[in-house]
Amino acid sequence: MKQFDIRPDKILLSGIKSLTDFSLNLLEIKTEAKGRGEIAFVGEKKIDEVQTQLYEYDFDEVTTKEKLKDFEFFDDLKDKKTYWLNFHGLHEVEIIEQLAKTLSLDRMTVRQTLDTTLRPKVEEYDHYLFFSIKSILKNDKGQLDVEHLSFVLGKNYVISFQEKMGDHFDHLRNKILEKLGLLRKKGSDFLLYQLLDAILDNYFETIESINDEIQAIEKIVLTNPTQDSLVKLEQLKQMAELVKKSLNPFKEALRVLQNRKTVFIGEGNSKYFHDLTNSCLSAIEEIESTAKSLEGLTNIYFSSLSQKMNETMKVLTTVATIFIPLTFIAGVYGMNFENMPELGYKYGYFITWGVMGLVFIGMVIYFKRKKWL
Repeated sequence: MKQFDIRPDKILLSGIKSLTDFSLNLLEIKTEAKGRGEIAFVGEKKIDEVQTQLYEYDFDEVTTKEKLKDFEFFDDLKDKKTYWLNFHGLHEVEIIEQLAKTLSLDRMTVRQTLDTTLRPKVEEYDHYLFFSIKSILKNDKGQLDVEHLSFVLGKNYVISFQEKMGDHFDHLRNKILEKLGLLRKKGSDFLLYQLLDAILDNYFETIESINDEIQAIEKIVLTNPTQDSLVKLEQLKQMAELVKKSLNPFKEALRVLQNRKTVFIGEGNSKYFHDLTNSCLSAIEEIESTAKSLEGLTNIYFSSLSQKMNETMKVLTTVATIFIPLTFIAGVYGMNFENMPELGYKYGYFITWGVMGLVFIGMVIYFKRKKWL
């Protein structure tokens, strides 16, 4: 297990400061935008230039386009085809507004797409369904990357918005291009299900990664608990709490979607969203179990420290107790009185040492019989 030479108080203070500063900056952006009556991107810029990809497909053929700046093709969609438009990057507000104007998207939809601080939610409009969620996945540094994703589901199209370039949907692109699975046979609602399922898989992968780290640190906590292991436990607890807080709104949004029986999800595909809800519940149960394991390990950590302290105090107390009578004997014969008969005895020194030795051995034997040593 890697050791962490970082003080917990410094981690806490720096974390609070960074989170507070970041939140205040986003709040200022939102407040200023509302004051001017404008729509603004609220979040962290994670890519230099917004990238777009379009997949137009049916069972027989598929075509792809990239770096689209014009969305007028939405005015002439073919009924038998499915269209998937994906955005990487949200900071170029003009492009999103242009798309919204072409599709007559509600102003609130655009605002919620560009505000990365909002909770996951689902909203149905006259000609489309809006769905926003959070994706959580561990990066190479072992930290959790939280990404705000939004989806617009229309009659035969899906638009997905990502904050940055990512591999969440690479396997879906491969399925479309290679004609694998049911994607080319099903409609846009099935595509939305597949996209949401891919994000949910990220949650399961993150939970599994946290559980692997718990298993690795569990041995250290049980055998040789250190301050570094406590810091790692607290980090894992924060990760688990973040995953749980993101999954609960995801579950609520899926239940709303399931209960509404929206016209944008066909009866034949509603079962997939029901299965997605069950998977989300399973993920919540698993992360709750993970959180309990972390809490239990934290208790074990402090119990182990207390046990080690008790063992140390036990040894010190035993040593002190053994030397108390020896100190008493040494103290008696260290007094400077003239009329002490033993001081004049030829073998008094050796007898005193013998008595002290017998007392020492006797007490050690007694303590061992009592199982105090």
